Amino acid sequence: MRFMERVGRTEVKQGEAAIFWLGQAGFLIKTAKGRQIAIDPYFSDCVQRLIPEKGLGFKRLMPPVCEAGEFDLDVLIISHEHNDHFDVDAVRDLVKGKTAVYTNCLVAEEMERMGFDKAQLHVMKKGQWEELEEFRMLPVDCDHGELAPEALGFVLDFGFSRLYYAGDTALTVDRLKVPVEMKPEVAILPINGAFGNLDGAEAAKYAGMLGCRVCIPCHFWTFPLHHGDPQQIIDCIGKEAPECELVLLCQGEAYRMGAFS
Repeated sequence: MRFMERVGRTEVKQGEAAIFWLGQAGFLIKTAKGRQIAIDPYFSDCVQRLIPEKGLGFKRLMPPVCEAGEFDLDVLIISHEHNDHFDVDAVRDLVKGKTAVYTNCLVAEEMERMGFDKAQLHVMKKGQWEELEEFRMLPVDCDHGELAPEALGFVLDFGFSRLYYAGDTALTVDRLKVPVEMKPEVAILPINGAFGNLDGAEAAKYAGMLGCRVCIPCHFWTFPLHHGDPQQIIDCIGKEAPECELVLLCQGEAYRMGAFS
């Protein structure tokens, strides 16, 4: 069954959200009303094209789950300007007339230069809630160092549960106070351990700090240079976050987030 056909057939009840891993740091969320929200989808090979000096280091190893144009997005969220998060070769196929884009200032400026309708582009600021249909979203700080000082993480509050998308970040405790204080029920964390990001052991420790009920690892096995060993977080999660369920998805697989007792 094709991926988007499976998404279409996935019934989402009131008080639930289906979270599909697209590979790399990309996710698709389907709501009870059938709305589609994508976070950082990467569908092309633009990273290798734009950084040819790295040779095979940024060759795409895992194929995309579908073509970008198959999406019918209501909301596209882009955490920062790195091209495995902001896919410049696929973004024209991703953004339709109804799609609202929420991102940082640098991505919004580039999309405006690319000719996108400014009315569709929403620049987020850390600490300021964005009210959207079926959920609200809080941009939060992360630490991607000098590589992307304007990078963002997000807490999506659906009312029944909160989903935290850490974005690209190191375990810099003073920069991560807001999500730690919010205690989101579900956390999506990078585990690649390269370019300033958490590795699996650090992600397990961070899951314990967050007190999340579910941790979904991402940001691994797309490029040779990104590394990432899921066995690390498998080995460490029991000690660092004993109350947390580790949900290890394959590309295209979904986790159903509901209310937690």
